[in-house]
Formats: sequence, structure tokens, C-alpha cells
Amino acid sequence: MLPNRLVRVALAAPSTSPSLPPSAAVPISRLADPWSSASLPPGGPYRGPSRRSFYTSKWQHRLHDLLMHRRFDPVPEIPDYEVYENVSEELKPIKPNWDSRRCGVLGYKMGCMNLWDEWGERHHITVVKVDRCVVLEQRTLAKHGYEAVQLGLGYRNVFRQSKPNVGRYIKLGVGPKHIVKEFKCTADCHIPVGHFMSVRHFVPGMWVFVSGWTKGKGWDGPVGRWGFARKSDAHGTEKKAHRSHGSTGRGHSADVVWRFKKMGGHVGPDPRIVNCRVFRIESARNLLFLKGVIPGHKGQVCKISDARGVTFHRNGLLQNDIPHPTFVPEAGKEYPVTLQMAPQEADPFLYPDRPFYDAKK
Repeated sequence: MLPNRLVRVALAAPSTSPSLPPSAAVPISRLADPWSSASLPPGGPYRGPSRRSFYTSKWQHRLHDLLMHRRFDPVPEIPDYEVYENVSEELKPIKPNWDSRRCGVLGYKMGCMNLWDEWGERHHITVVKVDRCVVLEQRTLAKHGYEAVQLGLGYRNVFRQSKPNVGRYIKLGVGPKHIVKEFKCTADCHIPVGHFMSVRHFVPGMWVFVSGWTKGKGWDGPVGRWGFARKSDAHGTEKKAHRSHGSTGRGHSADVVWRFKKMGGHVGPDPRIVNCRVFRIESARNLLFLKGVIPGHKGQVCKISDARGVTFHRNGLLQNDIPHPTFVPEAGKEYPVTLQMAPQEADPFLYPDRPFYDAKK
């Protein structure tokens, strides 16, 4: 039978529903996907899922994208201020020591966007959502041999949890978590179990470390994987050698290919840690706006912690504004929902006349 020939679809319909018309004909090429709504004629008793598996034309695809916003809830109204009524008595602010180390937070990468500051300068922003990040356990030096705090993020169906984890979540009084991670911190910065982390844990303008896994991009050659230069495009180069890596070693005294030789291979997923700056925080939806890019795809889990070493000293006077062990609100006090880093003092679009370098000075 030819692929472009029409065939009649005969489906056994229940007695309560009308039978299919005899003129219902569908191209055989569309019957490859049994769950596609296009596999059945319109008005039939059975239909597949509402999500389309293919589009007959680009115009249907564009119309589907235009109507996509109707499937999501509208953007909620964000208040300007918020007041905390119930404040835990176990959590109290402390004065940090020279070796104090706070824990971080877990979040989902939501995507990228652009934001503008007061000067009109555009910044590339990555949005991270801290979704129901709660403290599950404290690791102490006497009991576990190291000091850390265990956090849980998101939600995962209880039927996909193990029985010990279900009992653990019931005992703690929290919902089943999607993922559990640990952050090493000092004992003075331990947070009580059951405390929900907020984006106010960070201060706009401070530097943070963001760790995650990069995207898996499959196999790639040395040009795409390591940035090798191409070979000459002249006729003297062989046909398939323009993007090759060339020699891989010597052939006499050491007739081997040494380890860690840069060659073609699989690209990602690999663990990566990047430095980012907190551009804005929004506590109403627990959104963290980071200036820069972070590894991973949309929905990827990332760990965000305070910057350390040389990067930490970039904070300058912001070191005094970082809350320890975390943000502790005052009952009845109004706090702004959206906070953004302070703009730079000089106009970035004004280029003053800078003197040339003088070697004598």
C-alpha cells in the first residue's frame, strides 16, 4: 500500500456513543502516533491527549504559541511591602566571627531575561526560584564528624518517595521534597530544623557562588569542544581534515597518547561553579535575580552560597549588611518586597577624557 493513499479508520465504539461515519478517512502517515488527536476524525468517540504531537502547518504552530498564555495563571499582584507576624523564637541574629560561614539555599533555574538599572544600562539576568526550601537536619561535629545543614527543595509525589523518607517528612511536619542537598557551615550559623529559607538570605549587590551541572550536548569535535583553530582551507589539506585535531603525540620514545589530551568527545553534563552578583530579590514569589549566567537548563537545581576567598572581598561594605545566620524579621515591621542593588555613582554612558599612559611616571 502506498504511503499517500487514504485508508478508512474503523474503531469499535461503545453502544452509548454514535458510530464513526463511513467517510472518515485519514492519511496513513498520520496514523503513526496512536495518541495524536489527528489520528481520529473530528467528533469521534475517542481522542488522544490535548497536547499536539505535530503540526500540519507552521501557521497552526504559531497560533498554538499565541494561545499558550491562556494555559497559565495570570501574574499575581505584587505588594510593595510585607509584614511578618509569626516570628520563630529559636532563630536569633548573631554577630559573626572571622571564621563564620553561612549555609546557602537551593533553587530552580527559571530562565534568562534583561533588566535595566537607574542609568538605563541593560543587564543580563538569570532568574532562580527558591521553592519551599526548608531545613531538614543539622550536622554536628560531635555526632557526624562535620558541621553542615541539610536542605530540601521543591515537591515530589509521596508515591515516588521511599518509606523511610516519608516517615521522616511526617515527623518533621514538611511535605515530600524533590531533592535534598547539604551546605557546610559553622556551628554558630546553624538554622533550626523546619525553617523555610527566603531570598532575603542574600543582600542585593553581594557576590555569590552558583554551582550546577551544565547541559549535555552530545559528542563534539575538538573545534566545538575546545575551541581549536581550523586547518587551512587550501587544496593541500585533505578533504576531512579541516576540523581535525592533528597530531596526538610522538611516535618513538613514548608511543602513547597521554592522558587529558584535548580531543573530540562528549560535551557535558559537567559540574560548574560560577561567580554571580545578586541584582534583585523579590520575596513575594521568592525569586532571585542573578547578574550573569549559571550552568544548566531550565528547571535545573542549583546551589547558591556566599562567595569565598578573593570574590568575597569584592562585597566591600556590604559585608556588614549580610544577615547571620540568616534573615530574621521583626514582628510587625514593614519590609519592602522588591530590593535592587544600588546603582553605580558615575554615569556609565559618559566617557571622560582619560590621559594617555605616561611611561615616565
